[in-house]
Amino acid sequence: PRERRLDEIMLRDVFSLLPETTLLEAMKATMNRHYPVYPVCAEDGRLIGLVRGQALAEAQAFELTAQAGAMVGVEKEERLATPVWRSFLFRHPWLQLNLLTAFVAAAVVGLFANTLERIVLLAVFLPVLAGQSGNTGCQALAVALRAMTLGELKEGKEWSAVVKESLLGLANGALVGLTAGAGMLVYASMQKEPPPCPPWQLGGIVFLAMIGACIVSGACGALIPTVLRRCGADPATASSIFLTTATDVVSMGLFLGLATWLIL
Repeated sequence: PRERRLDEIMLRDVFSLLPETTLLEAMKATMNRHYPVYPVCAEDGRLIGLVRGQALAEAQAFELTAQAGAMVGVEKEERLATPVWRSFLFRHPWLQLNLLTAFVAAAVVGLFANTLERIVLLAVFLPVLAGQSGNTGCQALAVALRAMTLGELKEGKEWSAVVKESLLGLANGALVGLTAGAGMLVYASMQKEPPPCPPWQLGGIVFLAMIGACIVSGACGALIPTVLRRCGADPATASSIFLTTATDVVSMGLFLGLATWLIL
């Protein structure tokens, strides 16, 4: 009604941002509001300025897209126009670290050299297990980093994320393991020289190894950024390097270990 006073209908508890609020904190505070413009006020409520929601959304999109590069050691500061030498300095140290961690996975395979010599066809499925478990871990890692950026992964709730990703790894590993096991069964049956065990046994080993590798990789994908944050490091920086090492070591070690134990 026209006779009503404005103080009867006005908003008294208005949402606002403080000038000292960091960009990340502002993104978390406005994530569920979707206002076109946000007021920036002093502690006494005095209006100082305005921030457009579009500007915050653009900053949030940049943070999320920057994670893809940070996970493999590409700094946020690097752009297409960055000089070659500066890009080299950004990237090369992480590649050296990745090489050192790759030696760990190679050492695990070397422990089972005798098994590979006796059952050569196992080598064909090593990249299959490593690739599939690596993708499972990267999916979990991407979700965990996104949750951290948006403030959804609170301290104390990390283990629930680890449990969830482990269960997803179990489900996905079982279904993918059935397909991979069937592939091993067909491949072993087609060999001119029969393997030292029935083809169905090799298929079962692939199935079990795939389940175990996917469970561990999913758990590591949620756990690695949490550990890095607890240690005071940037959770996004080169997380995939550590994840790749964990998934390669577990998938190859579990696969060759099961073959050694059950066959030889």
